[in-house]
Amino acid sequence: MDLTANGWGVALRAYVLSKSGLPEALCSALDACGVPRELGLVLVKPNVCGFYPPDPAVLRALLDYLVERAEMVVIGETESAMHKPADRFRALGLHDVASAYGGRVRLEDLTEGPKVKVEVPRGRAVSSLPLPRLLLEADYLVNLARIGSHPSTTITAALKNLFGLVAARHKYVRYHPRGMDKVVADVAKVVKPDVSVVEVGEEVVVASDPLVADVVASERFGVNPLSVRHLRMVAEDRGLDLEALVEAIEVVRL
Repeated sequence: MDLTANGWGVALRAYVLSKSGLPEALCSALDACGVPRELGLVLVKPNVCGFYPPDPAVLRALLDYLVERAEMVVIGETESAMHKPADRFRALGLHDVASAYGGRVRLEDLTEGPKVKVEVPRGRAVSSLPLPRLLLEADYLVNLARIGSHPSTTITAALKNLFGLVAARHKYVRYHPRGMDKVVADVAKVVKPDVSVVEVGEEVVVASDPLVADVVASERFGVNPLSVRHLRMVAEDRGLDLEALVEAIEVVRL
């Protein structure tokens, strides 16, 4: 059954693998999600400036896979209320990680580069968002998150990680008072990753759709996805019933 042609407008399948199966299982999951064999510019968005940075082993396995397909891979991040990307790139040893690929991987502070004002259709909290031009120029967006608890959104995972692509300074002051669940739902209307990879303890969830990834990741994290407001909002904005979506998702263990 072709799950992309089921009337949902979403690929209702997620792949779950153990980190002990890296890198082979991750490659299989990414292949199953339809990552093209030839790509130009790939943007990888890890949660570098938040509370939950990626496991280096997962990041390296992902980069190993992508450099075989892409002309260039950019690891991009914007500053948060806590950190600047340059400081976190250095603290997490990402310069050494990138340099191992002989110029095929580079790090970029997306707060500093050119930006584009993107209108948000029927926004819940905002009417537009400043996004990096590089995001719009990239041929492929890979969303790399590690699930964790969050005081404003219950969980932070694939969808919340996309807020890190909003290229604005003082984001906490500008956006948190508007309601982060609503802001995350607005970001999801205009930022659409091609594949999402979410760490959940010693497991990794991979899905073509960030909503599907977050539903499965939250369940494995011990949080009922029906209790997460921004998941419900994203589903509603697509005209979907979250309860039915949760029941329809197929989980494939690799």
